[in-house]
Amino acid sequence: MNDFFELVVGATASGCIYGLVALSYLLITRPTGIINFAVGEWAMMAAFAGVVMLNDWNWPYPVGMAIMVVMMFALGWLTERLTVRPLVEKGAPPLAPILSLLGMLVVFRESISIGFGPDPQPVPAAFGFGRLELGWLAGSYQSFFTIALTLTVFAAAWFFFERTLHGKSFEAVAIDRRAAAWMGIHLGRVTAISFAMGAVVAGVAGVLAAPNVSAHYLMGMPLAIQGFTALVIGGVGRVEGALLGGLILAFVEQMTVRYAPVPPGLAMGVPLLLLILFLLVRPKGLLTAREGRT
Repeated sequence: MNDFFELVVGATASGCIYGLVALSYLLITRPTGIINFAVGEWAMMAAFAGVVMLNDWNWPYPVGMAIMVVMMFALGWLTERLTVRPLVEKGAPPLAPILSLLGMLVVFRESISIGFGPDPQPVPAAFGFGRLELGWLAGSYQSFFTIALTLTVFAAAWFFFERTLHGKSFEAVAIDRRAAAWMGIHLGRVTAISFAMGAVVAGVAGVLAAPNVSAHYLMGMPLAIQGFTALVIGGVGRVEGALLGGLILAFVEQMTVRYAPVPPGLAMGVPLLLLILFLLVRPKGLLTAREGRT
């Protein structure tokens, strides 16, 4: 029984990371319609920022996280300005920005590979690698920290979209870009901010995941697949759907690895199987947009 509840804590922490990557997708896709598969590489780059600031330079964790947030915000903003906006302004087909971002995926990955080499790099956990027990629930400090920080990020995202004027402008752009422009909403600014916020959230996911898997230049693609699967499961219409999808995916993964009579290598295909299943059976995800938001 204790083993099961420890599995629950670990699966919840993994689901939170998947949910953060899914939220990164959602923040960009919802107002722009652009699917940015480079979010996994953003997470990878933030993990390597953690290698430098937290491991090599031994900076305090809050300082390193704060600087990482600023760096990822700037990276997301620049990515939109340099690779997406020129195509949109020239009236390129909707597929063009997606292909351009796939090109940036390769640029990000190869840049890290050249700069840091192929070997995994350690990233320290926020509170070390000790163990915390809360009744039947037990897990590492990092797992509980991941859960707490993820809930904080999702609460902030929910508050932004539901209770702020700027969040309502994002929703207006998601509903009808042309009507939003007629109402005076600056579409370029909304798009740039959505990319910047998406990069920050992906960066948080990367720094949280790195202590468990180490930072390496190939860590982005699995996170991108898991996050996209979580988004499809939860649905693109609601912020909370990203977290729900991440938790469901993580629990199915963990239960398959622990209890199903299949090799661990085959269990890595669980996200792809769930992705195909939901695209065939429920392509809108479990949580659809509220009335009046579609």
